[in-house]
Amino acid sequence: MSEPRILYIAPLRDFSGYATAARNYVLALDKNGCDVVTRSLHYDGGNRPLSEKEVELNKKNLQDVEIIIQHTTPNETERKPGVFNVNYFAWETDRVPDEWVEQINQMDLALVPCNANISAARRSGVKIPIEKIEHTFDKADYEGNPLPFLMNGAENHFKFLAICQISKKKGLDALLKAYLSEFRASDQTMLILKVYFGSSDTEEHKNKMLNQIEKMKELLRIGDYPPVYLVHGVMDEAGIAKLYATSDCYVLPSRGEGWGIPHFDAMGFGLPPIAVNWGGPTEFITPECGWLVDYHMSPCFDMPHPHPFMYTGKDNWAEPHIDSLRSAMRDSHQEWKIHKVSPDNSKWSRRIEACKTRVEDFSYDIVGYKMKNAILKHYEKWKDSNAGS
Repeated sequence: MSEPRILYIAPLRDFSGYATAARNYVLALDKNGCDVVTRSLHYDGGNRPLSEKEVELNKKNLQDVEIIIQHTTPNETERKPGVFNVNYFAWETDRVPDEWVEQINQMDLALVPCNANISAARRSGVKIPIEKIEHTFDKADYEGNPLPFLMNGAENHFKFLAICQISKKKGLDALLKAYLSEFRASDQTMLILKVYFGSSDTEEHKNKMLNQIEKMKELLRIGDYPPVYLVHGVMDEAGIAKLYATSDCYVLPSRGEGWGIPHFDAMGFGLPPIAVNWGGPTEFITPECGWLVDYHMSPCFDMPHPHPFMYTGKDNWAEPHIDSLRSAMRDSHQEWKIHKVSPDNSKWSRRIEACKTRVEDFSYDIVGYKMKNAILKHYEKWKDSNAGS
């Protein structure tokens, strides 16, 4: 008996985290023997080149599709008649929006990347089955030796890296406060901020971020600050790989992450990560790999969104504790300094190896197999309950 054909609908040609996750899930299902056909949604331009395999899956016809996975925010989904309906979504607060709940409950199965998302969905009234399917990655993406990103005068510095689209959710204010208060110029550290506001940013947007950095210094009134190196704008995957190759430690104290793709990518490239101890990063960062920062839950604020029902004060996210963040950053710097003097079997070298080993737990083979079995388990129950109808 052949397995059911799966239609996977997602923003497959975009550059967002949703798109990255979707592409990897599709390839993982295909590698595990699923009959997958894809169709793309378009949100942020949709011009990312497709691989030969992705083109092949996108050209397949829709005949005899029995399972449809809609990998997008629930408000963008609709139930399709006569098939098994799945919604994959990720979220960053302790409850999902009320406007999502009805849409999710019209599906037969929901997939999410972390335990915090399951708790948020249940707390908000989601009744259908939910399965946790962690993000999956191709280890080959982290192989090779990308050239470093050239920065004059940074050769002997310990370099922290943060990558994000600028918003209150990402915790850049907490990061700048912790970094600028913890280190002095004599520590020879550097914070590399790879950030952007939107895909059509101008020089004015870059100056806005530079002004935010200077404003934080003005408010701290210390006077002796370590350097911050701003990389502004959208960058392709090769450019991002160069930044990872240049840096020593990844740090982003996001107030909410459904997964935390840059934190995970950093581990793949051998950079120990620092994240908040809530949500997606807790699914893959262990004490051997990196640091999880203390927090308390606090109402969302200052997070504008085109949909006014998202990121409201009814939602809570994780407010990072600055002292814990400072301590983690200082610990990473100290471990690196000791490693520079005595590299043989140092704690820092073991941490780097632990990062590279940990990412193997989320391969296409492992996660794709888990995803396939979870979907088919619920599909068979749905099929049995609809037999003869």
